[in-house]
Amino acid sequence: MLILKISILVIMLIGQVCTLAPALRGTLIILVAAGIYASILGFYIFPLGILLVLFILVLIAEIGGKWLRIYLTRDSKVSREYSVSTTVCNVAGIVVADAFLGALVGITLWELAVGKALLPRIDDISKVLNSLLLVAALRFLCGIIMIIIICKYMIYKG
Repeated sequence: MLILKISILVIMLIGQVCTLAPALRGTLIILVAAGIYASILGFYIFPLGILLVLFILVLIAEIGGKWLRIYLTRDSKVSREYSVSTTVCNVAGIVVADAFLGALVGITLWELAVGKALLPRIDDISKVLNSLLLVAALRFLCGIIMIIIICKYMIYKG
């Protein structure tokens, strides 16, 4: 029984990590973990109302998160993909330049060569990234609430 609970908890934690990526359906993974647990022990573990609450949280996180992402970035001058790719590539370039040239020389040369090209769009990029961070926080919060509800029933009923 303890191994089952630990396995379900690990699956839910993997789902929780997946809530941070927009392409991965982390809350759905958490709901599937609860379904596996309930199917093994019997569906009397979770009352129908709790299953409905979990399903509503999945809808809020997945559909509401997608709608919120579109709504918050609708008037952006740069795309979501450009904002994320630019930030990731800039950080990766700084790390590589630091590794090859040393911390001080590497970051100085990288910023002189590439960083100045990003400076005109930094405000637009940061607005998009802040919007995406808000969406990730919504999905993460829904996942945390789901895990707390499921763990409550795993501890007291299972």
